[in-house]
Amino acid sequence: MGLLDLLPWRKKAVDVSTAYVALVKQARTPTLYGDTKAPDTVDGRFDILAVHVHIVLRRLRQEGVARDEIGQSLFDLFFADMDQAMRESGVGDLGVGKRIRKMAQAFYGRAAAYDEAMGKAAPAEAGCVGALTGVLTRNLDPNGARDNAETAQGMAELAQYLVSLEAHLAQQSVDDILAGKGFVSF
Repeated sequence: MGLLDLLPWRKKAVDVSTAYVALVKQARTPTLYGDTKAPDTVDGRFDILAVHVHIVLRRLRQEGVARDEIGQSLFDLFFADMDQAMRESGVGDLGVGKRIRKMAQAFYGRAAAYDEAMGKAAPAEAGCVGALTGVLTRNLDPNGARDNAETAQGMAELAQYLVSLEAHLAQQSVDDILAGKGFVSF
Protein backbone atom coordinates (compact mmCIF):
# COMPACT_ATOMS: atom_id res chain seq x y z
CA MET A 1 0.00 0.00 0.00
CA GLY A 2 1.34 3.38 -0.99
CA LEU A 3 0.96 6.74 0.66
CA LEU A 4 -1.71 7.79 -1.87
CA ASP A 5 -3.89 4.84 -0.84
CA LEU A 6 -4.36 6.47 2.57
CA LEU A 7 -6.01 9.53 1.08
CA PRO A 8 -9.82 9.52 1.35
CA TRP A 9 -10.34 10.01 -2.39
CA ARG A 10 -8.35 6.85 -3.07
CA LYS A 11 -10.66 4.49 -1.18
CA LYS A 12 -10.76 1.03 -2.62
CA ALA A 13 -13.98 0.11 -4.39
CA VAL A 14 -16.31 -2.36 -2.73
CA ASP A 15 -15.87 -5.84 -4.20
CA VAL A 16 -19.12 -6.65 -5.98
CA SER A 17 -17.62 -9.20 -8.36
CA THR A 18 -19.40 -12.19 -6.79
CA ALA A 19 -22.74 -10.40 -7.02
CA TYR A 20 -22.02 -9.34 -10.60
CA VAL A 21 -21.12 -12.88 -11.68
CA ALA A 22 -24.38 -14.18 -10.17
CA LEU A 23 -26.28 -11.34 -11.83
CA VAL A 24 -24.74 -12.11 -15.24
CA LYS A 25 -25.54 -15.79 -14.81
CA GLN A 26 -29.16 -14.90 -14.04
CA ALA A 27 -29.30 -12.54 -17.04
CA ARG A 28 -28.04 -15.33 -19.29
CA THR A 29 -30.92 -17.67 -18.40
CA PRO A 30 -31.94 -19.15 -21.79
CA THR A 31 -35.67 -18.71 -21.16
CA LEU A 32 -35.22 -14.92 -21.28
CA TYR A 33 -34.24 -15.09 -24.95
CA GLY A 34 -35.91 -16.26 -28.11
CA ASP A 35 -38.21 -15.29 -30.92
CA THR A 36 -40.81 -13.78 -28.58
CA LYS A 37 -38.57 -12.39 -25.83
CA ALA A 38 -35.14 -10.77 -25.92
CA PRO A 39 -33.22 -11.42 -29.12
CA ASP A 40 -30.09 -13.47 -28.48
CA THR A 41 -27.86 -10.77 -29.95
CA VAL A 42 -25.27 -8.41 -28.51
CA ASP A 43 -27.94 -5.71 -28.14
CA GLY A 44 -30.48 -8.12 -26.64
CA ARG A 45 -27.98 -9.43 -24.13
CA PHE A 46 -26.97 -5.87 -23.21
CA ASP A 47 -30.60 -4.95 -22.62
CA ILE A 48 -31.30 -7.97 -20.42
CA LEU A 49 -28.11 -7.49 -18.43
CA ALA A 50 -28.83 -3.77 -18.08
CA VAL A 51 -32.31 -4.38 -16.68
CA HIS A 52 -30.90 -6.90 -14.20
CA VAL A 53 -28.25 -4.39 -13.08
CA HIS A 54 -30.97 -1.77 -12.77
CA ILE A 55 -33.16 -4.05 -10.66
CA VAL A 56 -30.25 -4.70 -8.28
CA LEU A 57 -29.58 -0.96 -8.12
CA ARG A 58 -33.28 -0.45 -7.31
CA ARG A 59 -32.90 -2.99 -4.51
CA LEU A 60 -29.86 -1.14 -3.19
CA ARG A 61 -31.84 2.10 -3.40
CA GLN A 62 -34.34 0.52 -0.97
CA GLU A 63 -31.53 0.34 1.56
CA GLY A 64 -30.24 3.80 0.70
CA VAL A 65 -27.01 2.47 -0.77
CA ALA A 66 -27.58 2.69 -4.52
CA ARG A 67 -25.48 5.79 -4.92
CA ASP A 68 -22.77 4.92 -2.46
CA GLU A 69 -19.74 2.73 -2.96
CA ILE A 70 -21.72 -0.49 -3.51
CA GLY A 71 -24.00 0.86 -6.23
CA GLN A 72 -21.19 2.74 -7.91
CA SER A 73 -18.95 -0.34 -7.81
CA LEU A 74 -21.66 -2.45 -9.44
CA PHE A 75 -22.24 0.17 -12.12
CA ASP A 76 -18.49 0.52 -12.76
CA LEU A 77 -18.01 -3.25 -12.99
CA PHE A 78 -20.90 -3.54 -15.45
CA PHE A 79 -19.31 -0.99 -17.78
CA ALA A 80 -15.80 -2.40 -17.29
CA ASP A 81 -17.24 -5.74 -18.38
CA MET A 82 -18.86 -4.12 -21.43
CA ASP A 83 -15.54 -2.41 -22.24
CA GLN A 84 -13.67 -5.72 -22.00
CA ALA A 85 -16.26 -7.54 -24.11
CA MET A 86 -15.94 -4.95 -26.88
CA ARG A 87 -12.17 -5.14 -26.84
CA GLU A 88 -12.33 -8.94 -27.04
CA SER A 89 -14.69 -8.71 -30.00
CA GLY A 90 -12.15 -6.60 -31.88
CA VAL A 91 -13.36 -3.05 -31.32
CA GLY A 92 -10.36 -0.74 -31.37
CA ASP A 93 -9.30 1.51 -28.51
CA LEU A 94 -10.67 4.62 -30.17
CA GLY A 95 -14.06 3.04 -30.82
CA VAL A 96 -14.54 1.60 -27.34
CA GLY A 97 -14.89 4.97 -25.62
CA LYS A 98 -17.56 6.16 -28.04
CA ARG A 99 -19.50 2.93 -27.73
CA ILE A 100 -19.29 2.94 -23.93
CA ARG A 101 -20.67 6.49 -23.91
CA LYS A 102 -23.58 5.38 -26.08
CA MET A 103 -24.16 2.35 -23.85
CA ALA A 104 -24.14 4.54 -20.74
CA GLN A 105 -26.69 6.87 -22.33
CA ALA A 106 -28.79 3.86 -23.30
CA PHE A 107 -28.55 2.49 -19.76
CA TYR A 108 -29.64 5.78 -18.19
CA GLY A 109 -32.50 6.15 -20.65
CA ARG A 110 -33.68 2.61 -20.02
CA ALA A 111 -33.31 3.02 -16.26
CA ALA A 112 -35.53 6.10 -16.35
CA ALA A 113 -38.11 4.25 -18.47
CA TYR A 114 -38.03 1.21 -16.16
CA ASP A 115 -38.45 3.43 -13.11
CA GLU A 116 -41.38 5.18 -14.75
CA ALA A 117 -43.02 1.86 -15.60
CA MET A 118 -42.23 0.13 -12.31
CA GLY A 119 -42.58 3.12 -10.00
CA LYS A 120 -39.83 4.92 -8.17
CA ALA A 121 -40.04 2.68 -5.09
CA ALA A 122 -38.90 -0.91 -5.21
CA PRO A 123 -40.28 -3.50 -5.27
CA ALA A 124 -42.60 -2.72 -8.13
CA GLU A 125 -46.32 -3.29 -7.87
CA ALA A 126 -47.71 -6.28 -9.76
CA GLY A 127 -49.95 -3.89 -11.70
CA CYS A 128 -46.97 -2.39 -13.51
CA VAL A 129 -46.53 -5.41 -15.79
CA GLY A 130 -48.44 -3.76 -18.64
CA ALA A 131 -46.36 -0.59 -18.55
CA LEU A 132 -43.14 -2.59 -18.23
CA THR A 133 -44.18 -4.78 -21.16
CA GLY A 134 -44.45 -1.64 -23.30
CA VAL A 135 -40.99 -0.44 -22.27
CA LEU A 136 -39.44 -3.86 -22.92
CA THR A 137 -41.11 -4.05 -26.33
CA ARG A 138 -39.72 -0.62 -27.30
CA ASN A 139 -36.22 -1.58 -26.12
CA LEU A 140 -36.05 -5.15 -27.39
CA ASP A 141 -37.97 -4.68 -30.65
CA PRO A 142 -37.45 -1.01 -31.51
CA ASN A 143 -38.44 -1.39 -35.17
CA GLY A 144 -41.58 -3.39 -34.45
CA ALA A 145 -40.24 -6.25 -36.56
CA ARG A 146 -41.76 -8.81 -34.21
CA ASP A 147 -45.11 -7.10 -33.69
CA ASN A 148 -47.44 -10.07 -33.17
CA ALA A 149 -49.50 -11.72 -30.45
CA GLU A 150 -46.81 -14.27 -29.57
CA THR A 151 -44.19 -11.56 -29.05
CA ALA A 152 -46.63 -9.49 -27.00
CA GLN A 153 -47.17 -12.54 -24.77
CA GLY A 154 -43.42 -13.18 -24.55
CA MET A 155 -42.74 -9.57 -23.55
CA ALA A 156 -45.50 -9.75 -20.92
CA GLU A 157 -43.90 -12.93 -19.52
CA LEU A 158 -40.52 -11.19 -19.46
CA ALA A 159 -42.06 -8.20 -17.64
CA GLN A 160 -43.71 -10.51 -15.10
CA TYR A 161 -40.39 -12.28 -14.56
CA LEU A 162 -38.66 -8.94 -13.86
CA VAL A 163 -41.35 -7.85 -11.40
CA SER A 164 -41.10 -11.24 -9.67
CA LEU A 165 -37.30 -11.00 -9.60
CA GLU A 166 -37.48 -7.60 -7.98
CA ALA A 167 -39.95 -8.89 -5.39
CA HIS A 168 -37.63 -11.84 -4.73
CA LEU A 169 -34.61 -9.56 -4.28
CA ALA A 170 -36.60 -7.36 -1.90
CA GLN A 171 -36.68 -10.36 0.45
CA GLN A 172 -32.90 -10.84 0.27
CA SER A 173 -30.41 -9.00 2.44
CA VAL A 174 -27.87 -6.78 0.75
CA ASP A 175 -25.16 -9.05 2.15
CA ASP A 176 -26.75 -12.09 0.50
CA ILE A 177 -27.05 -10.25 -2.81
CA LEU A 178 -23.39 -9.18 -2.60
CA ALA A 179 -22.45 -12.78 -1.82
CA GLY A 180 -24.19 -13.86 -5.02
CA LYS A 181 -26.93 -15.69 -3.11
CA GLY A 182 -29.77 -13.36 -4.04
CA PHE A 183 -30.55 -15.22 -7.24
CA VAL A 184 -30.02 -18.79 -6.00
CA SER A 185 -33.62 -19.73 -5.29
CA PHE A 186 -35.15 -17.69 -8.06
